[in-house]
Amino acid sequence: MTQTDFLEKIRATYLNARKLSFQPKTNASVLSRGTSHTISAISEDLFGCYCAEKIKKITDHKIYIDPQLSFTSSGLRNKTGKRPLLVRPDVAIVRGDTVKCVFDLKTDLGHKRSDFFEKAKEMSDQLKKIKGLKCSYKDGETKHSQELKIAEDIEVVYVVLTDGNIKKEKINSFIDQIQELENVDVKVLTSGDHLNSYDQNPNFELRKEDFDALDQKLDDLLNTQLM
Repeated sequence: MTQTDFLEKIRATYLNARKLSFQPKTNASVLSRGTSHTISAISEDLFGCYCAEKIKKITDHKIYIDPQLSFTSSGLRNKTGKRPLLVRPDVAIVRGDTVKCVFDLKTDLGHKRSDFFEKAKEMSDQLKKIKGLKCSYKDGETKHSQELKIAEDIEVVYVVLTDGNIKKEKINSFIDQIQELENVDVKVLTSGDHLNSYDQNPNFELRKEDFDALDQKLDDLLNTQLM
């Protein structure tokens, strides 16, 4: 899957999300949706496929989509202190039994970019606590449980689908701020019109430098031989 293929599929997903999931056998004209379906789960699946297709030789890699990583045995608790810590990235790349990198997909940066930064800072602090620790993962289909370990150099990468027409200077300043955080990176894949634009021919373009850097990161994660 090429970069362009990925974006075209995201655009198609947005368009399909405006439609009904089911059609009645009769009287279809009386139905209409006032809001679109959320595309978050589908975009996670699509990014997982994008990652999987980059593996040049199958070894011991796994790509987990929306995994719930439970730290019951570590003694770490959630914010309330009532339950074991649960970390739930959108996508995780695992090598053997080690979680090497996690990804968080964002459709855009939104208007509350300060909230985004605070959440990224919170994730940075969380990764410092869990690196090197064991956790458990349960497959959503088979319910098979597996013990995993968090890599010492674990990193979270925020993959932002579009800058949403935010000025380049502001985007670059925001990215620089995020990248100053430990164990955190961010890649913004397109600029210009939102991929969910209601214009029939939206004007968006690849942020080639960011997308290429993301590809290089995935290649390093998925195709580096064990020493």
